[in-house]
Amino acid sequence: MNRPIAGLNKFGLLNKKNTKTTKFKQDQYRRSVIVSRSAQKQISLSQNITHPNQYVRSLYNEYRDWAFDEVSALEFKGKWREVFSKNYKGPLHLEIGPGNGRHFSKLCLNNPADCFLSIELKYKPLIQTIRRVRKNNSSNGKVIRYNASLIEALFEKQELNNVYIHFPDPWLKKRRSKKHQLIQEKFCKKIYNLQQASSILEFKTDSEDYFHQSIECFEDAGYRLSECSLNLYENTQQEKGFMENLSQFELLFFQKKIPIKYAVFIRP
Repeated sequence: MNRPIAGLNKFGLLNKKNTKTTKFKQDQYRRSVIVSRSAQKQISLSQNITHPNQYVRSLYNEYRDWAFDEVSALEFKGKWREVFSKNYKGPLHLEIGPGNGRHFSKLCLNNPADCFLSIELKYKPLIQTIRRVRKNNSSNGKVIRYNASLIEALFEKQELNNVYIHFPDPWLKKRRSKKHQLIQEKFCKKIYNLQQASSILEFKTDSEDYFHQSIECFEDAGYRLSECSLNLYENTQQEKGFMENLSQFELLFFQKKIPIKYAVFIRP
């Protein structure tokens, strides 16, 4: 699907000769964002970056058909399946915070009949993720630059199937930590409303305190806990290729012998 970038030149900068469409999209974006003084609720506009780095340029050039910025993504709310194919009616899964894309690219590669989206706010992991997908010649995965806490602006109710949230920052050693944590009551209810019935939500973290807190949040939102482990790989036999299937942070924690907490929830 060739996606035109109205109002932008080849470097991802505003084209002064054609800003009318871009300004309209920016206004649409601003209306969709919940106004908040918290820096966590703000999303800088990629189109307004004066000196874009290589990852921002990749967003608008090399991966323009595979990555969406915070403005263009709003056009597809309720229509994300059409991004992959006009006739596609199958599962649409979402990973929030893909790291460098190890897990997301494996999902796409191992499930070619399904379609996948990933949300990431930082440019480097965003591009690393879609680069891995394309390196595998997978065409069923795309990425979105957006703040996951504002996810309701991207999807209609029950538009999503499975959701994967692996190793979100627990903010345990930072001031006002709980305020910035992704897994909170409001966020869990948002995800619940966006998922179809019988879908799963997979959650992993290295923090036991955050793990128990998150389980409570997900269950209060209506999810049913299906699987749970405080040390996912404690009794796992490490067969050939085991390490290749671990995500970026999963591999890091595993090598440091830090127990990985794991839970699977079912959306009734």
